[in-house]
Amino acid sequence: MIGLLSFILLIALGIFVVTFVIDPNRFKSDIESIATNAGVELSIDGDLAWQLFPLGISIEKVNFVLSDQSMAGSADQLSLGVDISTLFSLLSQRTQFPLNQFLIANGRVLYALPNSLPVQFSQINISINDLNSTGKKFPISLSLVTPKGIKVSLDSEIGIKFSDQKMTDLSIADLQLNVNKLSINGYFDASNNLTKMQGQINSEAFDLIQQFKLAKRFVPDLIVPKMADANALKNISFDSFFDIEVDGLSKIQTTLLIDGQAIDIDVDIDQPQYKLNTVVSGKTLNLNAYQTKATSNSNNSILLAPLAIPMAVWHGQSQFELNFMGIELGDIKLSNLYANLFGNQNIFRLTSLNGDIFDGHLNATASLNLQGAIPTFSFKSSIRNIDLSAATESMDRVNIGGRFNLETDFKGSGDTAESILQSLDGSGSITIDEPTYKGINLEQTLCNAAAIFGGKPIPKTTWPEHTALDDLTGKLRFKKNRLLISEYQTKLANIDIYGNAKLNLSTLRYELNTTALAAQSRSSANGCKINPMIVKRKIPFRCKGALGDKFKCKPDNNLIQTLLLSPKL
Repeated sequence: MIGLLSFILLIALGIFVVTFVIDPNRFKSDIESIATNAGVELSIDGDLAWQLFPLGISIEKVNFVLSDQSMAGSADQLSLGVDISTLFSLLSQRTQFPLNQFLIANGRVLYALPNSLPVQFSQINISINDLNSTGKKFPISLSLVTPKGIKVSLDSEIGIKFSDQKMTDLSIADLQLNVNKLSINGYFDASNNLTKMQGQINSEAFDLIQQFKLAKRFVPDLIVPKMADANALKNISFDSFFDIEVDGLSKIQTTLLIDGQAIDIDVDIDQPQYKLNTVVSGKTLNLNAYQTKATSNSNNSILLAPLAIPMAVWHGQSQFELNFMGIELGDIKLSNLYANLFGNQNIFRLTSLNGDIFDGHLNATASLNLQGAIPTFSFKSSIRNIDLSAATESMDRVNIGGRFNLETDFKGSGDTAESILQSLDGSGSITIDEPTYKGINLEQTLCNAAAIFGGKPIPKTTWPEHTALDDLTGKLRFKKNRLLISEYQTKLANIDIYGNAKLNLSTLRYELNTTALAAQSRSSANGCKINPMIVKRKIPFRCKGALGDKFKCKPDNNLIQTLLLSPKL
């Protein structure tokens, strides 16, 4: 024991004598030469000083430039420390880092990106103590300012284990990462040559719009969404747990909170079978706050579109399930929503899209092929028993009722909206059970007009408040940017109504050609007499306009002139 203590005292005395007797500044040129041989142009403008706890050296005013000119930097102070136990491990040829402490104060780094302007990181401060490679955790602290003035800080405890000069284990505990006002916490453990990873990361509530603005500093073309609700996307947070095995089964479970609305995202990965399964679910999701100011019908894919990215980049089979109890957008309320999307080798199939809407039901299937130079797609839908009164309740100048049914089957191709619309080709059918036009009685209008033309008093009849029609049926056709409706027909009491229509899908302008044909001499059993001149005579009506504008229709001008000039009237 006395010998051991004497040996330790002798070493301590030697270190003490060396630090006070030998001036470390005499080694400046040697250190710079060693750095030059390693491909680094190093210059030390300040002083070198020994440090005792831990044993090491402190260097002031350090500047460096890599020989390939890809990186340059400086630091006001650089400190390197070595632990006594580390020295003994080196003597015994055990694998260990030679450094025990690493410190940089007020550093700056200029990095030259390939084919781009260099970027600078400033105010770099790094502090690492008890550095080791045995797996024992050591504290690390980092702070810096990135280009565009973004402040980044990191505090954690890290454990690293090496074997045969390769990292086999990595552990990160008490992680606290701050990027401006974005704060992320969590832990991470990797073992088995970094092939098994487990951990959890979560964020404090942050402003997503503000993060978009920060990203725009680096990507000027990035569009920052402007929401109709000023508070939308201002309170975002997430909590994610992951258990990943590179060559086996992996699971990622995430809860995403968007302004208090919870979305659960579960991802299962079967690497041996090349299968990816993603399930997105939630109770209710109100999208009204996330419409942009430009239009009330703007694209809301900003919320859910990123969830499809894993399917697009996955190299095997993938499945995406969407399950929400309710989704609200404006006056549209979709409940019991379920969707199932399969993907394999850039071919995607929507095998099911189901939901309840306006007291009716929606069902759709689709496919998308991205293997060729131009994407191709097909789409089938079935809409059953939609309550038109509920669907049009909020629409100005539109007040109709009945039960709406629609069947469509079409396909197309293209990589732009214009080319897709031009390629549309398909068919379908439409029916409206017990259609009504509320607020006006068309039979009354017709009888009043007939009385005026005939010079007779307007009949005194108690008319219903609304127009009730027989069931309406028609056929659909999608063809080159147009939706064609043909052979539609219905009846207004004893008056047949039929015709065709077309809608330009780009401009949303329509043309409606309707023909009225009085089959009998009375409009209905309790209606008015119909002038013999127009009984069994086709009366065409022409309607033109744009969807959303006031609905305008008028009878054919030639017919009106004929009737007005007729002496029999």
